[in-house]
Amino acid sequence: MARQLPSFQDFNPVARVRQFVWDLPPGEQPPAMRAAIYASRILWVILRDLTAGRSNQQAMSLVYTTLLAIVPVLAITFAILKAFGVQNNVADLMLEFLAPLGDQGVELTEQMLSFVEQVNISVLGSVGIAFFVYTLLSTMQKIEKAFNDIWHVRSGRSLARQVAEFVSVGLLGPLALFLALGIIATALSSQVVDDVSGVVPVRAVIDQIAVIMPYVVMIGMFTLLYKVVPNARVRFTAALLGGAVAGLIWVATGWAFANFVVTSARYAAIYSAFASLVFFMIWLYAAWLILLTGCSVAYYFQNVRHLSPQLGVARLTLRDTDRITLALLVVVHRAFRQGGRAWPMDALARRLNIPTGMLDDIIHPLQKAGFIAISEDGRHVLAARDAVASYVEEAIQTVRDDLQAGAIASMALRSESAVDELFERLDAARKDELSHTETIAALLDEADGEKKAAE
Repeated sequence: MARQLPSFQDFNPVARVRQFVWDLPPGEQPPAMRAAIYASRILWVILRDLTAGRSNQQAMSLVYTTLLAIVPVLAITFAILKAFGVQNNVADLMLEFLAPLGDQGVELTEQMLSFVEQVNISVLGSVGIAFFVYTLLSTMQKIEKAFNDIWHVRSGRSLARQVAEFVSVGLLGPLALFLALGIIATALSSQVVDDVSGVVPVRAVIDQIAVIMPYVVMIGMFTLLYKVVPNARVRFTAALLGGAVAGLIWVATGWAFANFVVTSARYAAIYSAFASLVFFMIWLYAAWLILLTGCSVAYYFQNVRHLSPQLGVARLTLRDTDRITLALLVVVHRAFRQGGRAWPMDALARRLNIPTGMLDDIIHPLQKAGFIAISEDGRHVLAARDAVASYVEEAIQTVRDDLQAGAIASMALRSESAVDELFERLDAARKDELSHTETIAALLDEADGEKKAAE
């Protein structure tokens, strides 16, 4: 009997790609293949996020926030940079940012800077200054919240830390950038460089540095944002990869958008005087989308071993959530017994082999219930209740209640008597089993006893 060949309808390219990306075990592959699989998985989940619309909504929200805050931010930044004599670099930076808009970008830069120069903070009064400060802090809060949502972090920074973050990232960052660019420009225009640049190979190297430097600075700015803004411990390699991807996408998108603006004279005719504003808002949306995409790359790269095609980062089952809850308390109390050492959250996440976002989902309810405490910097976990008074059943139920908040009450469900009796017996058996190890202290003694016996 002749073998039947598969028909064209049986060939599903999406299924084949999915099989390559998700079915092959990366740990068993050569390094190059492993890197290709991980890169494909990150690309898969980012495209899933974009098609789901979550990043798009965040980008549109940040566009609205930026339009409200751009003049106050530029006014205060301009005033501070003026004290250091580098205020003229603001125009250069804005021109670079709005370069894809062509002549309209130059027009918008001139208009915004004219607005900024007319702002006189001394005549605003207390109400006006309060509005400026509120706008700045609100902008930083929304940017931080967008980054924290990507990193699945529940808690944000305190007001004092937000102010420090704005000063470091929003003001000192551009100041350091402008000073660095000034030093580089001075060095490249020095007499020594002029003398050496007469040599053809040296001149070629200097020209290449001048071409590459703007991209290096751009990637560095993205990396700094991904490292500092999320209220989570972001590894430098993850932030750098996110910054590199965002920088490359920025260059490609800027080139494509510039061509779009050049060939869109009919849109300018339709929108007339509003054409510059419309193009500016579209480019602002693209810029925020690129920034959020780079942040997603950093998050998924840091948690690449936990990726899932359906969820982005895989979730814990209810049973595994119970296991990790008790394991977390045992690990934290063991550190307390050994001298009161606090666990860094990123180290604790690695110890339990779960993403930091999942760890936060467990830590948050335990902290509210008083089982554990978080350090002032928000990065360390330590015991807050004696292990003898930390009951296993209470800890498990505390985390379950938080995860199931808003669920339909069991009494409101219409079930069958036989089914209800079965679950009553299961619950009774579970409580009876847990009663043999009622507290974290007993569980910790048992775990340490087994460890000593094994040694």
